[in-house]
Amino acid sequence: MTLATQLEKETGTKMVITLREHGLPSVEEFHDGVSMGEGVYTHEAVAEAVIQSLDYEAIRTPILPRNTIYYSEGPGRRYVFLEIPPHRRTAFYHKAKIKDVPFPRLLIGFQLTARKEQLAITQVYVAALEDQIIPNEESKVFFYPYTNVNDYVVCWGGQQLPNIERVAQLATIPELFFNSPNSDCYYSTANLSKKPYRELVESIKGKSFPDDYLKPTGLGLQEWISKLSSSI
Repeated sequence: MTLATQLEKETGTKMVITLREHGLPSVEEFHDGVSMGEGVYTHEAVAEAVIQSLDYEAIRTPILPRNTIYYSEGPGRRYVFLEIPPHRRTAFYHKAKIKDVPFPRLLIGFQLTARKEQLAITQVYVAALEDQIIPNEESKVFFYPYTNVNDYVVCWGGQQLPNIERVAQLATIPELFFNSPNSDCYYSTANLSKKPYRELVESIKGKSFPDDYLKPTGLGLQEWISKLSSSI
């Protein structure tokens, strides 16, 4: 059984590619109806030749912030997702400063809306990943384990996020999030520790965030990103 695929050009030259069920493809060239010869090639060589003959436009992203794991762009809207490695930093709780508070590996996503010559940050999302993993499409996603995040969406209070001119400028926004004061908003079911926020961070400061405190979302990484960026 054979399948012949013909690629015709206006010059009168015709290439006939024959794909065999058992065996390598053959390519025969005709010019004005006269065979100019036939050759046998690998499937990879034929596929590469066909792809190179197609007219297409390359997809070029803007310069992206460090640790970007996903970027998508549609009419008037863009989504960018970053990975933030596990780390420790000072946290602010009401008027208190608590040093060496551990944060798990985090995902921070941005919804951007084009407004004239700038990009408005219209939504910021945060979730967590387990520490000792190399993220892939099936990696389990967990809820952000601290405060000020409601079902992945960051609550900024009265804080106004700046518009940006370039996507690379998103690299500074996580610092605004981490330096925001923590209250008890949206904390009660954020993790599995069963401890109040202040008690939790005091008990684990100077250590790594325990993965067994992370509350699963039931979503894989690709599924989570698709859920949040489904408007494109």
